[in-house]
Amino acid sequence: MLDSRALGRSEQLRNLFRYVCEAEIEGRGQELNEYVLGVSVLGRPAGYSPAEDSCVRSRAYELRNRLRVYYESEAPDDPIRIAIDKGGYCPRFERALPTLPPPAPGALRVASEPSLSTPELFALWGPLLDGKAPLLIAFDVRLFFFSPASGLVVRHYQANDPADAAHSAPLAAFRERMGEVELRETRDYADFGSVHAAFLLGRLLSGAPIDVGLKHSSSLDWQDVWNSHLVFIGKPNLNPIVRSMLDGKDFRADELGVVHNTRPLPGEVEQYHSASSHGMGEKYALITRARGPQRGRYVLLLTSAAAELMWALAESVTNPEHAAELLSHVRLPSGRYPEEFQIVIRATFASNVPVGIDYVTHHVTPSR
Repeated sequence: MLDSRALGRSEQLRNLFRYVCEAEIEGRGQELNEYVLGVSVLGRPAGYSPAEDSCVRSRAYELRNRLRVYYESEAPDDPIRIAIDKGGYCPRFERALPTLPPPAPGALRVASEPSLSTPELFALWGPLLDGKAPLLIAFDVRLFFFSPASGLVVRHYQANDPADAAHSAPLAAFRERMGEVELRETRDYADFGSVHAAFLLGRLLSGAPIDVGLKHSSSLDWQDVWNSHLVFIGKPNLNPIVRSMLDGKDFRADELGVVHNTRPLPGEVEQYHSASSHGMGEKYALITRARGPQRGRYVLLLTSAAAELMWALAESVTNPEHAAELLSHVRLPSGRYPEEFQIVIRATFASNVPVGIDYVTHHVTPSR
């Protein structure tokens, strides 16, 4: 495995993988923690603070993803698999499940991992993949303005509608300084978080027996929502359809990165504030699954104000480990899962990378 393509290009990941595996084989797995790995593997000085330096969490997150890629593409038939669970650093050595024989011609096709074959992923996505309607993925394309006088493309994060430009002090200052008469609306740029999210969703759904489409949220209309299951990624306040589907829900995410809780339960707070730094710190986002306007249609809304959170949101609903953690909290005492619910997640970022994704709380929407 150390010589594999998945690990071969990163000496740090190879060293980290070798160290934790040898520690577990030698019976020292219980000694593995963030501080020990930072000093022993990543060269951090004695006494460094893991709370201020996320290097171990970042490398461990990347290592888990590389291991998944290794077993998917290089060694799908390995009889022994090594896994490092989220939230820890001690590896597990386990026998792989026996592979099923190939399906007969005309049988339902099941995609390889990452797939909907895990119980939690199926519980999360099943209602949107019933085969009776196509699935539409809608994502935000943020509003920019082209300045003909300067040849520049500019954006003010609080100007998300063309009409907002007239009331934007930063855009007004730009026009005055550049001698600009007009600013032309352009929607040619997608956030990197949306690109990551589209990739993760496409990979998950590539083997699903259902038609999947992609559309800019600015062109989303009620006919789309009526005829399709919908997955939405982006700012909820920018689209009137998405905004209306969140009306009356307990949680909502505003354009400043705050998740509001209109009906706090014991132990919950009324507001979850995200770090103001870009691409760093802890930030909150919202996952909402609800029934659509037509019977038998469902929507999955992945909403937040921060661009980087789109990556974390998609990771939460496509990664089997994250889905298992989220659904373990949502499961009802009967063992079933509710049709409609909202989940608040917290993602920790370092250099725009979600190095940690955690469940915060959830509410079940009462049956209608």
